[in-house]
Amino acid sequence: MGRLDLTEFQALWEKLRKWTGIFMTFDKNKNQALDYLEIPAALTAAGIRVDEFILQLIGLRYTEPDMTVSFPGFLFLLMKLDCMMRKFQSFDMTGMGVISVNSRQFLHMTMYN
Repeated sequence: MGRLDLTEFQALWEKLRKWTGIFMTFDKNKNQALDYLEIPAALTAAGIRVDEFILQLIGLRYTEPDMTVSFPGFLFLLMKLDCMMRKFQSFDMTGMGVISVNSRQFLHMTMYN
């Protein structure tokens, strides 16, 4: 519905505070953007581990032409990854990191997140 109750807002606010701190920590040259090589460590600090292929996809989708990620871009990236991982985990009934979805479930997962 596009609304948050107080508990949901507090959780979102805490994530934003944490992610802001991570951005500031890993912006080593203080240019108010994360260089491409700063992104993996920042994601790891946020609890998100990605392989080289996913990192390349992130570079294609979320970086500026100079291969940096702005602060708003970083927040959007983390919100998207967080949402995708929570959705995946909701389908991972065995906790083995493997899911099986039908086409309807897949469309629901991709259209609403």
